[in-house]
Amino acid sequence: MAQLTHTPVVTALRSLETLSQTKEERLRALARERAVWDYNTDIITAREEGLEEGMQKGMEKGLQQGLQQGMQKGLEKGIQAMQTLLRTLIEARFGQPLPDWVLSRLRAATPEQLQQWGVSLTQAQRLEDIFEG
Repeated sequence: MAQLTHTPVVTALRSLETLSQTKEERLRALARERAVWDYNTDIITAREEGLEEGMQKGMEKGLQQGLQQGMQKGLEKGIQAMQTLLRTLIEARFGQPLPDWVLSRLRAATPEQLQQWGVSLTQAQRLEDIFEG
């Protein structure tokens, strides 16, 4: 073990030796030292476990948010695809270009409306018939 040369440390160690001359005193000092060591080890372990738990919860929350965002984007893309398909079918049946009011209705429609209008398109005689039911 390296020789200690720092004067305050050497002085403190000599004082400790003087104070701990009996075996019982040395055992008590050793027990205190072990208690401090155990406490510090427990603190470090608890911190590591807390960090690990925090990271796990963060990952779970991030995954859940990502899943929700993915589902929302998928729903939006599905609605856009339905709008595009219905617009294409209406244009094929009634010609192009479609009036602005039709395009506005398609852009603002819910999936249920788009589906209903698709069914109405099969029997519509006029463009207005699609949106009247």
